[in-house]
Amino acid sequence: PPKIDRQTTTPFLLKLFYRNNTYHHLSEFSPHSTSSPPPHLQIYTWPSCTLRELTHLLVSALPSLLPQPAIGTRLIFRLIFPDTRAAAQGREGMPGRYVSKDLGSVVIGGGGPGIDVEDVDGDVDMDDGGAKPQNGGRQDLENLEGDADKTLAEARFVIGDYVACAIFPPLPDGSVAAAPPPSTGR
Repeated sequence: PPKIDRQTTTPFLLKLFYRNNTYHHLSEFSPHSTSSPPPHLQIYTWPSCTLRELTHLLVSALPSLLPQPAIGTRLIFRLIFPDTRAAAQGREGMPGRYVSKDLGSVVIGGGGPGIDVEDVDGDVDMDDGGAKPQNGGRQDLENLEGDADKTLAEARFVIGDYVACAIFPPLPDGSVAAAPPPSTGR
């Protein structure tokens, strides 16, 4: 894959939808829906954006989405995109629909301290008597297991597609929740 210069390449707008404990139903993305879209972040990014970066952006913007401690939390990312096969199969009069494809999953704290939800901005916390890293919490993100380094480009993301993130906290015994089976595109 070609290297993208983020200083000279214009980013695109990505809508990152999120939900705790379950996936979004594809009908929530219907262009014919009269309800407002599910909760989401609007992020300017590039095709080289990784699941690690999306995890950091989501946690930075909405730290309350994660349990405390966040170690063992699984974030599963899915690509949501228009079904272009319907028209190709002669169903032109049918209403548009969306399909999904798994992007990958990330587990916070893979063998390490994980993301410190209290310090996602990297500020010094004067209450604990010690300084925290001034790197925006990025050092903690090195302890992600799974598909953290997978990029949007590798998933064949097209500008206008959505990304949905399902957040599964650790089980009561502290173990990581198993990843649900891959989606069928429905």
